[in-house]
Amino acid sequence: MSLEEAENSMSFRARNAMVTYWQKVVGIATGLSVIVGVAISVSHLAALVEDNKRASTTNRLQALQQIQSILREDDEIRSHARQFLRDSAPVIQPNVDALIRTAGTGEDFYLSPAMKDFAIVHHHYEQLGALVKLGYIDFPLVFEVIPFPDGYMHTVQPIRDALTLHWRGIGQRPLRGFGSNIDYLQACFEYSRAHPAAPPQCPDQTPLTH
Repeated sequence: MSLEEAENSMSFRARNAMVTYWQKVVGIATGLSVIVGVAISVSHLAALVEDNKRASTTNRLQALQQIQSILREDDEIRSHARQFLRDSAPVIQPNVDALIRTAGTGEDFYLSPAMKDFAIVHHHYEQLGALVKLGYIDFPLVFEVIPFPDGYMHTVQPIRDALTLHWRGIGQRPLRGFGSNIDYLQACFEYSRAHPAAPPQCPDQTPLTH
């Protein structure tokens, strides 16, 4: 082998050694980047899970505080319902159209002293139904701790119908949706009672599987 060929061979081997060296360096750097990336991802995931846990706990505590407030009112609300059924409903129900005409409108009659107990009960369950419908309170919690007053609602339905029909006055356009959140809440109770083996839920949620 000539001197020139020997030099070329040594140069070729040196270049190969250098390429191999940088390939190893790049491989190590790439591996480190992947490790660092995975570590950062795991760290972010752990932080996200922890944040979700804290948010879930906060939401559950807020819901518990809300339901505790509603429970505190429940005895009083039931007292108003019993009083209305005992003292007012027997007089109002047979004469509700005439009483509305005298008051001026269904709204005026609803806000009158004679309907105070009715209005208190109506507002309570209308508000509770709205909170469930909008997802501010989980229905399973409501179902477990608050009894829905089916008997009361059935008895006062004719009065509610008259208020809906004559809300703006006798012969005027009805107020559609009066008490719709109560209807929604009642549907949730009825649906859950009809499926006792499944978790309580409202009929507009995911169909139950059997």
